[in-house]
Amino acid sequence: MNKGDLKLLKKRLDQQMSELLGAANCNLEGLKQTDESLPDLIDQVAQKAERDYSYQLCDRNNQYIHEIEQALQDIANNEYGICKRCEESISVARLKARPAARYCIDCKTELEKIERQLGTGGP
Repeated sequence: MNKGDLKLLKKRLDQQMSELLGAANCNLEGLKQTDESLPDLIDQVAQKAERDYSYQLCDRNNQYIHEIEQALQDIANNEYGICKRCEESISVARLKARPAARYCIDCKTELEKIERQLGTGGP
């Protein structure tokens, strides 16, 4: 990866981080609270569904923020773009598609296959 690509990818990571932090106005504790004073059962169910969706969205955003932080740390340590599994270079095309990628496409595909077999969510 050349310096121009690295500079572009760092800029994209910084932009994504800013966007996520700007939109990360979620309080996971507040999402767990329920308003059981709603008289209608359908309103209670709709509120729970909305709360569950918001919780998943906040959790996903927080997870991606963590991934971006790791990628920025890898840049600082001159380890960015190196697969954490096989230690080969991650293609620039993959990093442009997902700047916080920590695995090359082959390793990520294999990890997802294992996760599906085990029924878990992994790295």
